[in-house]
Amino acid sequence: MGSPITLSGFNSIDFTQILDAVMTQERAPLTRMQTEQSTLKSQNSAFGTLAGKLTTFQTAVEALQKEDSLAFLSASSSDSGVGVTSTGGTVPGTYDIVVSTLAKGQVTAASTAYGAETDVAATGGSLTLTPANGDPATVITVTASTTLEELAALINDNDDSPASATVMQTAPGVYKLVLTGRETGADNAFTITNALTGGTPPAFGANSQSAIDAEFTVNGLSVTSASNTVSDVISGATITLTKADPDTTVTVSVARDFTKSKDALKKFITSYNDIATFAKDQAAAATAGQASIGRDPLLKGLRSALRDASMAEYAGGTYTRLAEIGVGFDVGGKMVLDDTVFDDAMAAAPSDVQTLVSGASGEGGAFGAMAVLAEDYAKSGGLVSGVRQRITDQVSAMNTRLDTLSARLEQRRQALQAQYTAADMAMTRLKSQSSSLSAVGGGYRLF
Repeated sequence: MGSPITLSGFNSIDFTQILDAVMTQERAPLTRMQTEQSTLKSQNSAFGTLAGKLTTFQTAVEALQKEDSLAFLSASSSDSGVGVTSTGGTVPGTYDIVVSTLAKGQVTAASTAYGAETDVAATGGSLTLTPANGDPATVITVTASTTLEELAALINDNDDSPASATVMQTAPGVYKLVLTGRETGADNAFTITNALTGGTPPAFGANSQSAIDAEFTVNGLSVTSASNTVSDVISGATITLTKADPDTTVTVSVARDFTKSKDALKKFITSYNDIATFAKDQAAAATAGQASIGRDPLLKGLRSALRDASMAEYAGGTYTRLAEIGVGFDVGGKMVLDDTVFDDAMAAAPSDVQTLVSGASGEGGAFGAMAVLAEDYAKSGGLVSGVRQRITDQVSAMNTRLDTLSARLEQRRQALQAQYTAADMAMTRLKSQSSSLSAVGGGYRLF
């Protein structure tokens, strides 16, 4: 409050100051309600931040909940002639590969030579391309004067065509139409039936290159493939054949990749620590008297439940606690991963580590339990969502009450202002009358 109002005679009354002082007193409930509403809005924003962190946490947990969540493999090759990439799986191994033939697509060049791409190749008729694999034939129909480059475009525009077309300059001023199979392998060969008329239709003879399968051996076993990219021969890996060399043995190795397994765990640890740090910061803000959710039972319960789930015992294998595979806490309460402990556990019993993490079927273990916990808090209509809705409803109700109270206070101010205006006018009249009487009294003293 300001300094007390002092009335010291008619000329020193400040009705504006009096009105402001009275209204400050009467606005106190409104001010308290506005402060409370601002606190609720800050808390709702904090719960929104928590919801985002829970979503990240839930994603990391659900990734580890899968029954093969730690089953990462890395692959390497001793020669660039056989490229290799890991695709997942759990079976490490070493494979000797000898490539005798690469898969190729059919190439058929027309013998007809043209002086320019714009020469007319046909004015009617059709060109039929029939796949060797039994798929329906593709019929390219010509209904008007069509140049060589336009004929190639008609073939390429048909997505079902087994071949693509190019116009190749084979010598200065010599252009030919070349058809190339869209896919490699013997089954993707095609035959050409030429019924084009008018102009100079291209004539096709023998193939420049026949469609053939790749031929190679894996640990002495003969394998053929229509493609040079093969994903169904080595478990957990895709090989890419780029060079045929019957005299060279290429060694492909597939091994467990502990680094990728640890990366999956570290994503979880980061999201866990993010929530823990958030809760700690909120508690500090509450202690400092700032608006926060540090004392809210939901946040306290979440923090406690997450820590309990991280330290709980789980049945099913050699390892029963996350600490036994290197997931623990430092002296400051921050979750950390001991790489050495984890590597040793994975090397000794990877299936038991996986059982601890996800259970036997991806529905249990430590992260099965945490997935359920995260779902309860993070889902639509869950615990955090419910609290946010409750706060939103409170803020909305306060808006109505604040509007009503503000309107009443404005009416009160106008009423007081009218009263003080009337009082001021009355005092002004009294002052005027007093001055007149004083003047009259002065006149009598002259006698």
